[in-house]
Amino acid sequence: MRPLRGPAAACRRVGRRALALRNEPCNPSVKLTASLQERLATLADSLTSSQRALAEHLLRHPRELAYASAAQVARELGVSASTVVRFAQLLGYDGWPALQRRLREELREGDRLVGLPPESPSFLGDYVEVQVRNVRFIATQADAIEEAARTLAAARAVWVAGDRASSFIAGFAAHLLRMLRPDVRLLAGGVSAAVDDLLDVAPEDAVWLTTMRRYSRNSVALGRYVARRARLVLLTDEVTSPLSPYADTRVYFAPESVTALRSDVGAYATAHALVLAVARHVPGSRDRLARAEALWDEFQLFHREDRT
Repeated sequence: MRPLRGPAAACRRVGRRALALRNEPCNPSVKLTASLQERLATLADSLTSSQRALAEHLLRHPRELAYASAAQVARELGVSASTVVRFAQLLGYDGWPALQRRLREELREGDRLVGLPPESPSFLGDYVEVQVRNVRFIATQADAIEEAARTLAAARAVWVAGDRASSFIAGFAAHLLRMLRPDVRLLAGGVSAAVDDLLDVAPEDAVWLTTMRRYSRNSVALGRYVARRARLVLLTDEVTSPLSPYADTRVYFAPESVTALRSDVGAYATAHALVLAVARHVPGSRDRLARAEALWDEFQLFHREDRT
């Protein structure tokens, strides 16, 4: 039995199988402490098949396990709750709650940006490799993207929102959507600055909300509000996002990075792919684009060499 070699290796080893089953992003930027990884590596050869499944799930989904009960983990992996508890004890903890407390401490530390600078001066090769994986992950979201595209194309109006860093992705998406269909409304200035605009949200509308860890309170409040009034399309980075319970359609992107700062390359690429999918379902989108080109030309919006 091969030894476990840390979260990044676990993602690569079980990634295809797990992604095919659950379509969740693999995020090895969320790392366990060296001591916990060493314990897993030391015990790898003696683990039962159930314990090995727990170990790989812990390496791959530490955030999910940090908040799931022993019974929930047991149901998901098809083992007994007592096996989950004994696994935590095998790692040196009093029980599952003690292991969870340690995981939560590590995750809170990992959310801080103190690890932003890359450790190696020659990090660009790794950076490109990571971003390629992030983009490839989009293919696992084909069904969700198609469902979201149909929702956004059929809605009376589309509201696009994102708070803090996600607001830039929202602006990018709204800019592209406006070229394809009418009644696209960006909740500009972040969620809190656009609260009054929500008065006009109707049941036949759709809201495209982008959010990533660390999730802002305003985004969670918006998701909760919209869930009672319109269809919510959520673009997010983790299945454990607090927005997930409110969404009608969830599209995930992979935020893997070479440092503690999560990458948004996958978010922009997934947003772009979703807009392209919307274009397939909007009647007259080609005609609208042609009219937009004519309008831009009339106002001489862009530089052209043949103009004096």
